[in-house]
Amino acid sequence: MKTLRFLDRTIGSIAPSLVGLYAAHIFVRPREGKPRNMNGWIRLEPAGSERHYVAWSKNAAGSTKKALIIHGWESHAGHMNVLSDALVAAGVSVVALDAPAHGDAAGDSTNAIQFAAALLRVSKELGPFDALIGHSMGGGAAFIAISDGMQVGKVVTIGSPYLFSDVLHRFARYIELPPKAEKAFVDRVEKLTGRSWDETRGDVVAPKVHQPCLVVHDRQDKEIPFSDAENLLKVLQQGELYATEGLGHRRILHDRTTAAYIAKWITS
Repeated sequence: MKTLRFLDRTIGSIAPSLVGLYAAHIFVRPREGKPRNMNGWIRLEPAGSERHYVAWSKNAAGSTKKALIIHGWESHAGHMNVLSDALVAAGVSVVALDAPAHGDAAGDSTNAIQFAAALLRVSKELGPFDALIGHSMGGGAAFIAISDGMQVGKVVTIGSPYLFSDVLHRFARYIELPPKAEKAFVDRVEKLTGRSWDETRGDVVAPKVHQPCLVVHDRQDKEIPFSDAENLLKVLQQGELYATEGLGHRRILHDRTTAAYIAKWITS
């Protein structure tokens, strides 16, 4: 980020396209996360996956339900331990993904469309699933996967965006891209994604989600504003809000009260 801000200040106004392209190159490459605890997880090797994703499972004794969990950007399956343990305690077996270019999965760059493709693939190989839970980009990818044909019982999003393009514009402001460089950055990421931003809009994909959907979001989330949750609820056919206070974008994943509520909602 320091390098990007330096380029913005020095050549951003002179060569905005070049700086925008470099910002896109950095943006689509997730940084390696912190060491993780995968104790209690069983690693699965789906046939033919070629490690585009890696799946992990936790089985609940005598379970009749199965949930699929996908993490957010620069995260991995291990970040979902509190939630997965709450689900198992409620009698729900869990499959959690390392999405493309995250955790043990192959690749060094990725995007929301590839997250969605991984969900579709694991659904065919390891499903069906009674619930799909996604954090941040994973939640947005869940809506895309369902709109692309994925079958699932219930849906839970946690701190998920309404517009992926807004995420890019917020990132551009964060690294202080000049306006012309910001446009080059957003356009380049769209090209790398392979689909128009208009196809991934919340008001385009969320109305195609006919399943009951629990929208979990913290009112003080600084990465994905709470207004994104409010906008999703306006277009979901069966949307329900669970709002938290003071947990932010990532600590919400480690909150046992929130995890217990999600598990109860899925099993009710």
